[in-house]
Amino acid sequence: MKTEKKLPVIYKGNVEKTAYITFDDGPSKYTDAILDVLQQHDVKATFFMIGSEIHKYPEAVKRLTEEGHYPGMHTMSHNYHHLYKSGGSKNFLDEVNEEQAIIQEITGYAPELIRAPFGSAPQIGEEFREDIADSGYKLWDWTIDSLDWDLPGKPKQIVSNVKKDAHRDVEVILFHEKEQTLEALPAIIQYLKRMGYKVEAYNPEQHFVMNFPHDTRL
Repeated sequence: MKTEKKLPVIYKGNVEKTAYITFDDGPSKYTDAILDVLQQHDVKATFFMIGSEIHKYPEAVKRLTEEGHYPGMHTMSHNYHHLYKSGGSKNFLDEVNEEQAIIQEITGYAPELIRAPFGSAPQIGEEFREDIADSGYKLWDWTIDSLDWDLPGKPKQIVSNVKKDAHRDVEVILFHEKEQTLEALPAIIQYLKRMGYKVEAYNPEQHFVMNFPHDTRL
């Protein structure tokens, strides 16, 4: 079995602190504004996109990839019943394969990283995960849930949620493409930098395991 590189990475005896800002459920009317903020602060992020939304914002998808962000996959439908109710992986992988082809057509790049809608546990079991791995994909969950989706009009609370949980050397932070998230983003980036984090996009050359079941195949 291939051994994946694990973070944190050690440089000259010191742990390099890295934060991965991730956005679910785009692209959206907020994507370009989010990209503007990321550009202003010279940081990169990972976007887990819903395939059925991509045709509405193809230029934003192209832009985020060209600017060095990672175009991750979040299935075509984000439909819990369709993706998980059967217990098997077919519907899930059919959607991921379709979305990968759409992203590749727009960007020229075929991503391999998935974020499962609603997270990988408990709905994705052992055999399901094996099918994902056999298909050549990786799967990321998160270490911090900002709860931004449930906090319209409360960007300060989103900032506070991230601050209280950002204490590990490597953090993967879950956000969504929402107005309140856009408003909170500058303060969050500034805080992470102040705490010594590099803010980076997912890099497939430095993949590390970040799924709730701790499945090393993914």
